[in-house]
Amino acid sequence: MAMAWLRSRPCRIGGIMLNILKWCDSALARLETWVLIILTGLLAGLLITQVVLRYIFGTPLFWAEEVALQILVAISFIGVSHLLYTRSLVRIDILPSLLPQRAAQCLEAFFCLLGLCVLAIFTALTWQWIASPHTQIELSPTTQLPRWYYFSVMLVALMVMSYHQFVSLLLSIQRLVSHQASERVCT
Repeated sequence: MAMAWLRSRPCRIGGIMLNILKWCDSALARLETWVLIILTGLLAGLLITQVVLRYIFGTPLFWAEEVALQILVAISFIGVSHLLYTRSLVRIDILPSLLPQRAAQCLEAFFCLLGLCVLAIFTALTWQWIASPHTQIELSPTTQLPRWYYFSVMLVALMVMSYHQFVSLLLSIQRLVSHQASERVCT
């Protein structure tokens, strides 16, 4: 009974699932925005504090540069993930603009799939690198915290980038399929 109901409503079910994925995607993007705002504030506060302590009081924080660098790396990776979500990364889009709409949509879906594959490979390699024994025992020189702790920000950002790219791929496939459906209706 349930299977017959599901078969009779594939577009509606797929649309609901896609809406849930899009909602999760936008929720992740909002979280990224807040994390970027907080990290940027922390970085600015840390550097201002370091300047005041060093040049006014003559007693700098010995760990400030290392922590500032780690915050900057986190901002960079999370920022690239957010740029991927907003589709604001640098793109060469002369070829799709010269192609017919259908071919441009196929090319967009192909590039989304290619980007997802590259991100999946980077994510898997980063996971292996962080899980390796030599990375697990490595300590940062100043704070003496394990470095895998800092490197995990890169892994999480790559996972979120992969999710953003996956949703983008699904949306481009949906545009491609809906274009096919509208062509069938028109002919």
